[in-house]
Amino acid sequence: MAKSENQKLKLIRLLEILMRHTDDEHGMDMAQIISALSEFGISAERKSVYADMDCLSELGFEVLKMTDARPPKYALVGRYFESAELKMLVDAIEAAKFIPQSKCREIVKKLELFAGKKGARDLARRVYVDDRSENRSILYAVDAIHTAINASVLVTFKYFKYNVEKKKEYHKGGARYRVSPLSLVWNDENYYLIAFDEDERIVKNFRVDKMESVDLTEEPRSLAALECHIDPGSYTRKVFGMYGGREELVVLECKDSLAGVIIDRFGKNVFFERRDGSFLVRLKITVSPNFFAWVSGFGKDMRIVAPTEVKDEFLSHVRAISELY
Repeated sequence: MAKSENQKLKLIRLLEILMRHTDDEHGMDMAQIISALSEFGISAERKSVYADMDCLSELGFEVLKMTDARPPKYALVGRYFESAELKMLVDAIEAAKFIPQSKCREIVKKLELFAGKKGARDLARRVYVDDRSENRSILYAVDAIHTAINASVLVTFKYFKYNVEKKKEYHKGGARYRVSPLSLVWNDENYYLIAFDEDERIVKNFRVDKMESVDLTEEPRSLAALECHIDPGSYTRKVFGMYGGREELVVLECKDSLAGVIIDRFGKNVFFERRDGSFLVRLKITVSPNFFAWVSGFGKDMRIVAPTEVKDEFLSHVRAISELY
């Protein structure tokens, strides 16, 4: 970069230096600031740095002169984020299994700018996540999907799963999906795209980390897609493990001890029909193997009461499993 171009970045680099190396307790004297600027190829005199600090103050960045130090030191105080907020953000990023480890480190490094000298050390946290995704393009896929939702256009992509040889196996023989994205949801530690499949004319779910080569198109959503009114909250409550299936009004009988389980998943607005030591609850459920597995997990404390078709499917599901043993 040419020297003149470096000089144009002087104010931004000064702000970065103060953000990264100073805080309420740690400052930099003028010689240290000028030296730090020189590492970016920027030459500076004291008078120009003072003027830049005044400019930062006018822009809303509070630069404090620590007069008790000799020589005086300068520090950026009044952060955009509190320390607890930054730690929460870092933990959330580290815990998100869809973000590759290398990308986590890049994002946390950027957040350290908002923490100051001492705060950056406090952000050196590690949340262990098993089976973390290695798909570095997922963040760009999420961005493309958000853009498509806002622009009301289609996206295309390839979709894959892993086979027993741990190699990618593409759906539809590698042909691209054409979908109208409706919503992105976070479920079971993964990002999912809820979309209207323009070829099959149905609503489907796709795990974003299994989507590859996501491209925006200029093709607008179809009328059928525009008529799909998906509420992400209610949708994820009735879909188990993001498995598709037909929707049914299912009646469950649950022991009183499971009241908290039902409320945690379906909210406080569900109606409990009280029995002696148990209650009935009517829920719209997408019937799938994962729903049956969820019911089975509570043993004798939960049973499907209606409809008969779902009860029969559940019995067939359990019998098929028992035959394996």
